[in-house]
Amino acid sequence: MTTITRRGLAAVGLTAALLAPAVPAAAAPTTTGRAVAEVGRLVLEPSARGYQGTLPITVTNDTAQPVSHVLVTEPVAGSWRGTLANEFCTVVVPKQFVRTYDCAVPVAAGQSYTFSARFEVLTRTRPYPMYTRGGQVAVQVGYDAPVTTVTPFRTLFRSTSGSLAGARPYRQDRTADASLTVGEARLTRQEDGRWAGWLPVTIRYGGDAPHNDLYVAASLPDGMDIPGTDPASEVPTFAGGFLVPGGEFMAGEQRVVRVSLTAPADADPGVLGTGTFASEVVYEGGPVDDRFPADNVVSFPVTLLDGV
Repeated sequence: MTTITRRGLAAVGLTAALLAPAVPAAAAPTTTGRAVAEVGRLVLEPSARGYQGTLPITVTNDTAQPVSHVLVTEPVAGSWRGTLANEFCTVVVPKQFVRTYDCAVPVAAGQSYTFSARFEVLTRTRPYPMYTRGGQVAVQVGYDAPVTTVTPFRTLFRSTSGSLAGARPYRQDRTADASLTVGEARLTRQEDGRWAGWLPVTIRYGGDAPHNDLYVAASLPDGMDIPGTDPASEVPTFAGGFLVPGGEFMAGEQRVVRVSLTAPADADPGVLGTGTFASEVVYEGGPVDDRFPADNVVSFPVTLLDGV
């Protein structure tokens, strides 16, 4: 998937145009027809990891200019997973959690182009079907022209028994529900004189609020460091914390991460002090409010065991 976050003035302009009422704008003087997107309904199938599905999109350009932008708004916040053929798409400024992706697709004047967008909703599967509205595809002709057409599409979640009949509304959480628990931080003397050990940390994500990452901030006794995690985090770790490996969480998912801790060689055996971990859910560069902040913070004693 080729997806790049963008926060420029151009993105803001595209978002404003997309979110305007879906009324065809006046065509540019050189435009002889319309460029439209044909989409069906998006059917999300239950899987071992929430719901997954693809949406075929056909853009037909009956104008005298090339299509410059195809803007796809995800039907569920955080559900976009790129396109099947890896068309180049960039995210524009989210509005109330839901994101719009600007995809560069080659649709010359008088031509059509078909591609498929992929979506994944990381919520628990249900024995009944569900639906949601809000997804749409917009087409822009010419680089300075406004959006010419906006086509909404409906999203259905197939039940675990395979049914689509009698669908109920799907309502996504807007506040996160993360929690932390820790084991014992017991460090032993290493050959080079320093102290080192592993601290097991259990991270649970209770709901399906949209998120990109879950970060754990650390406050440790002086001189301590976090060299890494097991499994390894996708970004470097440091004394101030670590990114939980594995990316986005499925609703109700629980992960156990072993955190490597070190202390300086000149530290004395015994209780070195108290460490604290605090989780923070992040979505599109900003924190997500948590439903129960009290279980996001855990403290633990750090013990240095000589001769073990």
